[in-house]
Amino acid sequence: MSDSITLSDDLIHGVYNVIAQHDADVEKNMMLALQYLSAISGYLAAGHPGGANERDEVIDQLAAFAKHVAAQEAEDSAGQQQSAPAAPKGQSVQTDDPAVGIWKPE
Repeated sequence: MSDSITLSDDLIHGVYNVIAQHDADVEKNMMLALQYLSAISGYLAAGHPGGANERDEVIDQLAAFAKHVAAQEAEDSAGQQQSAPAAPKGQSVQTDDPAVGIWKPE
């Protein structure tokens, strides 16, 4: 087993493409793709051995890791002048079901 993970453009685009094949709307709405990834993480975390407190701790650690990766990528990208398309703007709307997220474009 590996002590670390390795991200690559191929891996990231491959996962994104699988999600886009499942739901074409992610191509117009990056937040929808992020919601899919978050839901998949939650789904997989549900099978984590141990109690609910331990599972919640793992989810909190994953959220902190995601923040770290996002900050590092944003910092790295700021140093490079890439003309990547901007993510759509919008807002998250609460629902009665906390496992369901809705992203409304502005």
